[in-house]
Amino acid sequence: MIYDTFFDPIRKKEVPATPEEHVRQATVRYLLDVVKVPEHLVAVEFPLASVDSNTQDRVDIVVHNFRAGAPLNKPWLLVECKAPGEYTWPVLQQQLNKYLRVLTPNYVMLALGDAVRYFELDAETRRFKKIDSLPVFG
Repeated sequence: MIYDTFFDPIRKKEVPATPEEHVRQATVRYLLDVVKVPEHLVAVEFPLASVDSNTQDRVDIVVHNFRAGAPLNKPWLLVECKAPGEYTWPVLQQQLNKYLRVLTPNYVMLALGDAVRYFELDAETRRFKKIDSLPVFG
């Protein structure tokens, strides 16, 4: 199948405009324009060594937290994006749980097509609780 392309402002290159990439690029625009995340803190298709095998997993979007003293495995936000109709919420959650064994973000965003869910790490319980939206960065 041949796709048009998008210019990804984070990776600084043209990428195929697949259904999943539509969701990813809309999420990038939301993070930059609405949440006000500085572009230099955003990583797209962030490589993550798999905890279950020798394969290399890639997190769709990571917003790094380079504040003084922040550990490298504690990003501000982890985002997983999927095209509508390709996944269900439970399958998306299962994939996310694999990433959460390696990274401990302050926030999580799940984008399944146009449907989005946000979660915040509760410092006391060390569990994620559902929230209505992400705060403005910084």
